[in-house]
Amino acid sequence: MISKIRENRAFDIIFKIFKPLGVLLQNNKSKAGFLLLLSIIIFAVVGIFYTPYPPNAYLFKKSIPPSYSHLLGTTGYGQDVFSQLIGGAAPTLLIGFSVGILGTLISVFVGVLSGFASKGANEVINAIVNVFLVIPGVLLIMLFGAYFLGIHQNLGYFPTILILVVTGWAFGARTFRSVTLSVAKRDYILSSILIGERKMSIIFRQIIKSIMPVIVSNFFFTAMYGTMGLTFVEYLGVGNLQQVNWGTMLYWAINNEAYLVGEWWWILPPAIFIAVLMFSFILLNFGMDEIANPALRVFKVKKNKVKS
Repeated sequence: MISKIRENRAFDIIFKIFKPLGVLLQNNKSKAGFLLLLSIIIFAVVGIFYTPYPPNAYLFKKSIPPSYSHLLGTTGYGQDVFSQLIGGAAPTLLIGFSVGILGTLISVFVGVLSGFASKGANEVINAIVNVFLVIPGVLLIMLFGAYFLGIHQNLGYFPTILILVVTGWAFGARTFRSVTLSVAKRDYILSSILIGERKMSIIFRQIIKSIMPVIVSNFFFTAMYGTMGLTFVEYLGVGNLQQVNWGTMLYWAINNEAYLVGEWWWILPPAIFIAVLMFSFILLNFGMDEIANPALRVFKVKKNKVKS
């Protein structure tokens, strides 16, 4: 009897974990985005444990076109492009997901707190959010990167994540504040307040549950901001150029004018993978918007065929 109860609880926990995924896959746009993102994640995981050659090793002839030995050719420095592509996938995803998770957590905390705060506290929080909204994250990273270069140091991944999170949470906080103010006026929330339920319980058991599609959508948007921020910073050469990621691949390709000398195999692979990653985030974002807002859904009307 006890074992059956434990088994049922285990199934309940598994169901609660995978229920949001099931809802996500009911939408065609989010399903396509999820499959694209899953493929890139698998590609990145493989790159953590295996690359055909050391990504940063100068072992081969320079600028070799794609061949059986080098699927995507070699760089102008004699490095294997495919090894760099698969080895640089994990750091690129890590930055994007880290910024997405941390930025979304801060956005939810500040936005929901603002929605339940008093009028005076709400105005203070709103003023702080407005200040962070006008801070350009990429420009701030460029300034820090230039400073580190001036003292002969490299801007690593951790400072990059920190700056992107600090400058990227305010957009989501503004959204969560508006959504929380709307949800807090619903009858079941007002009833919970009237019967004396604690605000923290209302926030975690009802508010967060109601705005979960918006939270997931904000995560994908913030992750996209983090990935593009890293790529742009590395592309401009103010990051750590000795690290292998898709941004540094673009930097070295552009810096060596690969597009002018016909070395398309050096510049196109990272550009295409970044575009596919951004496209998967956009599809997931559109899908979550349609799930959260039924007015955005397109309903297909099936016409019954008249039998002759």
